[in-house]
Amino acid sequence: MHDLDQNSARPTERDRDLERDPDAGTGGETGAVERLVGLPVAEVERDLILATLRETGGNRTRAARLLGIAIRTLRNKLGSYAAEGHAIPEPAAGPPG
Repeated sequence: MHDLDQNSARPTERDRDLERDPDAGTGGETGAVERLVGLPVAEVERDLILATLRETGGNRTRAARLLGIAIRTLRNKLGSYAAEGHAIPEPAAGPPG
């Protein structure tokens, strides 16, 4: 199954790379994806979302864009994670105003 380019129904360049080299998306670490096998999808999704949010310094808009999901979806998921007791990265403080 392919990720589709947002503007067309054609597979993305990343899909073509993965077809040529299945380890291309793992940064060369064959075991990176294999370590996810057996984990619940919801847990993997949560960890990916929270890691992306940390990577963006808490910037929800940027994290949603990187994840390819709507900002509203991200906010809903973060609300659920917070209700479950997970720590949600806060946005970084902006420049002094």
